[in-house]
Amino acid sequence: MKLIFFIADTLKRGQPHKNTFIHVEFPMILRLMCGCGLRIGEALSLKMKDVDFDIGTMILKHTKGDKQRLVPMHPSLTKILRQYCLAMGMIGYPEAYLFPTSDSMEPVTVNNAQHKFNFILKQGNVSLPGRKKHQRGPCLHCLRHVFVFKSFANADKAGRRIDDIVPYLSIYLGHDSLKETEKYLKFSSEMFPDAMKLFDRYAAHIFPEVNFDE
Repeated sequence: MKLIFFIADTLKRGQPHKNTFIHVEFPMILRLMCGCGLRIGEALSLKMKDVDFDIGTMILKHTKGDKQRLVPMHPSLTKILRQYCLAMGMIGYPEAYLFPTSDSMEPVTVNNAQHKFNFILKQGNVSLPGRKKHQRGPCLHCLRHVFVFKSFANADKAGRRIDDIVPYLSIYLGHDSLKETEKYLKFSSEMFPDAMKLFDRYAAHIFPEVNFDE
């Protein structure tokens, strides 16, 4: 992750094309996704009117399943986002997209964002050797998985009860159920084995094992 952020932060402006700001926007896109567990589509659809810098929150209106939700940000992320918006000249324009193309009323597309992320992965030689057909490999959505594990592990280290934090994390992510959050954890269990053990202990009370055949 340090390498990915380093490359993103040092991107140079390329040849003139539809989006002349992508080298400035992409580091902020990555920080929102990694810091708040946003889906890429949720991040790209954000407008200035959706952000409250005073209390450090974002309103996500274009989400999976059309479930609008309020997402708090860490104070440090709120500060960075405010600085970004000031630098981009967006303050005072509520309908402006946070990540526009050359037209402030047209956002960066998911395909363009994924293309830029693939470029960063290539520059950093980040890949999944021996990737199987069904395996996705490194992609933007992986940042959401990282957020889930980091949030889960940090809450445990802070002494919060696992039974209490998982429902909140599920709501924060916009999941339909705790089972969906469980899938996020299990898909990447090899990356964060300690966090997976914590969730297994929690899930055992909700999804108990059975000792007989169906």
